[in-house]
Amino acid sequence: MSIEKFQPISGYRRIPENEMRKRAAAFYDLMHRRRTVREFSNQNVDRQIIIDCLRTAGTAPSGANQQPWRFVVVSEPTIKKQIREAAEKVETDFYHKESTAIWRSELKKLKTSPSKPFL
Repeated sequence: MSIEKFQPISGYRRIPENEMRKRAAAFYDLMHRRRTVREFSNQNVDRQIIIDCLRTAGTAPSGANQQPWRFVVVSEPTIKKQIREAAEKVETDFYHKESTAIWRSELKKLKTSPSKPFL
């Protein structure tokens, strides 16, 4: 078994500092506006958009550069329902058995519950 030698990133081009500042500010602005989503449109998303998003997520750095995660796209309503029911069971157990009183108090302020109709 041979160990691969370190290979530098090919095609790397340092971005000028003023451009990095501009990109960093734009990225912060984008991330600052995101929120947890609990209601979704029933409009279909082009499959290539989903594939490109997952390809991007799969490039995230990981220990030993192994990228151990797996992504699954579920479009079948029956399977989505099963996922929701399983998630709600786990959430119910958490809310009523595993969470602390402080945690439950914080959840109550947010008006959340084990019900996950958005799944």
